[in-house]
Amino acid sequence: MKKINKYKSSKISQDMENLNPYSIIHELLQGLNEHLSDSIKSMDKGNLSSAKDLAQKAEKIAFSLQKCLDFKEGGEIADNLNYLYRHIRFATKIYIEKDKVDLMQSALFVSNEILEGWKGISSKVA
Repeated sequence: MKKINKYKSSKISQDMENLNPYSIIHELLQGLNEHLSDSIKSMDKGNLSSAKDLAQKAEKIAFSLQKCLDFKEGGEIADNLNYLYRHIRFATKIYIEKDKVDLMQSALFVSNEILEGWKGISSKVA
């Protein structure tokens, strides 16, 4: 109970209540991009434990974004985003489970492209 009260009084909780759906998705996309980028940087430094933790966080964010897709209203765009999020999740899982880094740069590129596209959408809608 103590932790819940601490969360409710935190700035993060207050900020999240004031955000619109476009801002929330933007925050998630930004976090996805940062975690992928930081994971790659950690790999390059040889800190594999940290790199895998960051990749796992990125995978969870990609999963959350994938679950937010509205296939009825979103049509082809939602389908395409679904494939892109699946690619990101696949890249992170392959790295975490098999130490294969081949797709991580691609996942970061895809994440960055989605984020840049979302910035354009959210500025027009918000």
